[in-house]
Amino acid sequence: MKTLKLAALFLMMLMFWTDIFSQTMTHAENYGGKPQLKDFIKAEMVYPDKALKDNTEGTVILTFVVTKDGEMINPKVKQPVSPEIDAEALRLLGLLLWDPAEYRGTKLDEDNEIEIEFSIKKYHRMIEHRGYSNFILPFEPVDPSTKVYEAARLDKQPKPVYDAKGMNFSSFILKNMTYPKDAIKQNISGAVSVFFVVETSGRISNIKIINGVGAGCNQEAIRLLNLLKWMPGVKNGTAVRTKMTLTITFNLQDFENQKYVPANNANQM
Repeated sequence: MKTLKLAALFLMMLMFWTDIFSQTMTHAENYGGKPQLKDFIKAEMVYPDKALKDNTEGTVILTFVVTKDGEMINPKVKQPVSPEIDAEALRLLGLLLWDPAEYRGTKLDEDNEIEIEFSIKKYHRMIEHRGYSNFILPFEPVDPSTKVYEAARLDKQPKPVYDAKGMNFSSFILKNMTYPKDAIKQNISGAVSVFFVVETSGRISNIKIINGVGAGCNQEAIRLLNLLKWMPGVKNGTAVRTKMTLTITFNLQDFENQKYVPANNANQM
């Protein structure tokens, strides 16, 4: 009986300290968290031709370390599928940016694991949804590395490509914005600042809200950015991955009056 009581006491103490630890520990996470990771894979995956031909499918499990500086190092294949699919999984992992783990205000190195599923049926649905199978590069050559550059250090900064002649960032937002219903009900206005990477393909990735508003405005800002097409940044005659920060202003009064005044963006359009 005494042994059972001691075991029960130990279990209660363990649960208590586990709960305390979980409240003070934040694990490493890709920019934007799981929702953005899912969208990223859907947008960026290129199913290897050989794997498609051989009908090869499976889930690759990768291990890696996210350092206290947010750097991803030591990527390894824990559960392989095939050489071609494993290589694509590693390529996708290399494009992701990370927030480091943190414990009581101190950033830490942390071991991590990620699963990437390769399903031919799901891949064909991805292609149908996104509208492309192979990437059409708007500028060549491209930097083959995963390095991400500051926009200010480039010879040419990324620029949005608009479908309509004479359109600019302000008119694009005004034309495409759907003011969130919750924000209208709550009479909410404010500015949403968003970080993202313009890839060499002209698509964007690693979307992360820096300063949000809520009531659906953050999600609408992300949706609007995903509608844009981009000419990638250029350095030394080569297209490179570029860090960008833009601010989208939600002003209910101006929106109702069909006017839009953009915030002073860190990266000018």
